[in-house]
This record gives sequence, structure tokens and C-alpha cells, in this order.
Amino acid sequence: MQNALYVEITLTGILLLTVILVNQRSFMGVSALQRQFNNMVYTLIAILVIDAACWLIDGKIFPYARETSLIIESWYYFFNGFMPFMWLIYTETTISSNSKAARRRIQWMAMLLVLYVGVLIWNLKSGWVFVISEQNVYRRGEGYAISAVIAYTYLGYSAIRALAKAFRNKWSSERRQYYMMAAFIIPPMIGGIIQMLYYGVNYIWICTSISAVMFYIDLLNRQISTEALTGLNNRRELNKFLQRETREGPHSDMLALIMMDIDAFKQVNDTYGHYYGDSVLITVSDILKKSCKGTPAFLARIGGDEFCIVYPADDIEVVEGLIAKIQYNIITWNASHRDMVQISLSIGYSIWDKEQDKSYETLYKRADQNMYKVKRAKKLSA
Repeated sequence: MQNALYVEITLTGILLLTVILVNQRSFMGVSALQRQFNNMVYTLIAILVIDAACWLIDGKIFPYARETSLIIESWYYFFNGFMPFMWLIYTETTISSNSKAARRRIQWMAMLLVLYVGVLIWNLKSGWVFVISEQNVYRRGEGYAISAVIAYTYLGYSAIRALAKAFRNKWSSERRQYYMMAAFIIPPMIGGIIQMLYYGVNYIWICTSISAVMFYIDLLNRQISTEALTGLNNRRELNKFLQRETREGPHSDMLALIMMDIDAFKQVNDTYGHYYGDSVLITVSDILKKSCKGTPAFLARIGGDEFCIVYPADDIEVVEGLIAKIQYNIITWNASHRDMVQISLSIGYSIWDKEQDKSYETLYKRADQNMYKVKRAKKLSA
């Protein structure tokens, strides 16, 4: 009865993970990072299938039963280390800005897995990790805990790397991503503790499946709310934020909407190509993030070469101070990148007037008009 119940729970986990894979395939042009995540999900499905098979044949007598169990259990123990290693690869690939350094760290960590495989091969004769009796009954060996050590070493390493990245990153939306990656280890730890306390139950990989589903849901939420190229909020999130702030009232004395447009961006695309144009957009978004660090600013890319900041402020001088900081950071970047196309922004802003403005669209339109006034003035003076 217990075995049948566990198999049912395992099948539920497999079904949830399969839904993730099917949903991923519905997107056109799956990225290399998405494929890496999918590979991790495939290995998690594999370990659930093998685990269910272990429960189903344990103690059953049939031709070559002991040999079959020995092979299946060996694969199960292998995937105990391999699946967390796949999560480590995904984590390292996601958070590392230096691909060569990431590959080097992955190669070093892979050595632990190679040693573990050697132990499992040796176990076929020694029975140090696990034993299958003549009655085809599984029993833990003295070295049983090595699989947990390998698994939690990889998961722990990934969590520490993600937390370190989160602490270094001051941008809230990106910090959330890294915190979710670090939290991946929590359900498997809970499952592992239960597994140690109550011999005969196995919840670690079901709990790991819960981690994968939770992480994927968060991933989808971020894809819905953020703009893919720059990682900033998209137009949909901007409208939601403006609607909430203008309806409920800003949490400060003043609510400013700052609109920005990259000067001569079409010319950059036409001359150097869209790939270079994308690098300019990323550079501008990074400069805006740097300029707004430590402030309550809400950043968004609203399409093309247009960005905006919703900025709750105490007074107009604070708003103009932020604009001056952005312009200073642009000048600083240009000075240190003289071999690249120089960047300039046309910036305009408007202040929410709760007495006169009927909706956030009025605020948006006024900021847009003020930005284009600045842009036209630049063209006339050129």
C-alpha cells in the first residue's frame, strides 16, 4: 500500500515536470539557457522514474531480479549526484558574466561527480553504498550518506553562488531571480531531513520537483513582466504601476514620470546593424540602473529606444537631480568608450497633478511631449 501511494506521488511529480517541458516547447526559439533548464528537468524526471521502479521491484522475485535491482539502484544513486550537478550547470551559466570562468568552475565541480561514479562502480563488489540481498531486498550500506553529501554539495554550492550574486546586485528584479535560485535547495533539504528521520520513505526528489515547479512559475512571471533584452519592466508592468500609483496616491510628496529617448538610434541601427543597436540599448539600461541604485525608482523600457522612470520624490529638485545624474553617467561612459558610438539621451518629465490629471495616460502624454520638445530643440541647435 505504501509503495503504491509513493508511486502515485512520484507519477504526479513526473506529470508536473512534463507540463513544464511541454510548455517550454510551445515557445519559438528556445534559448540555450532554457535548454539547460530543460536538461535539468529531464534528469529530475529520470530519477523519479528510476526511484519508482526501485520501489516496485524491491523484494519481488523473478528471473535476474537481484541483478536488475542492482543495476537500477546504481543508476538511481548516479542520478542522485547527476541531477544536482545539472542544476549547478544551469545556475553557473545563468549568474556568471564570464563564460570561460563558468566553464572552469563547472569542470572543477565535475571532478567530484567522476569520483562518485568510481565509488558506485566499486560498490558493485563491495556493497559499501548499498546492498541487494539474495531475496532482492534493498539495504543501505555504511557509505549510504555519500549520495546525500554529493547532492547537497552541488545544491549548496549553487545556493551560495546565487546568494553572493544577489548581494552584489542592487537591482531588485534581478535580486529576486537570484534569491529564487538560492531557495531551490530548501524543499530538497526538508525532504532529506524527513528521509533521514523516517527510514523507508523517500521525499527528497518529490520535494526537488516542487522546487523546479516553483522556480519555473517565478521564471514565467518574470518573463511576463520584464522586457527580454534589457531585463527592465515592460510596458504592461509600467501601465499597471502607474495605474496603481495614481489611483492610490504616491507614497511621497511628488510622483514624476521621466521619459527618455536615445538620440539618432535609427541611424546607429542603419549604420552598424541591429546587433550593435541592441548593445546600445543594454548599455543605456545599465546606466539607468546604476543611476537609480538605492532609489525608489521604477524603470521600464516601453519600446524601441524609449525608456522611462516612475520616480516618487520629495520635490522637483530631487527629480532634476536624478536626471542630472543620468546625464553625468552617460558623459562618463562616453569618455571611457571613445572608440564606440557616443550615446546621448533626450529627457523630459511631467509631475502628477491629482487635481487636474484624470488618468495616468495624461501624465504619460505630457512627459512624452516634454521629451520630444527637448529632442526637437537638439535638432534645431545642431
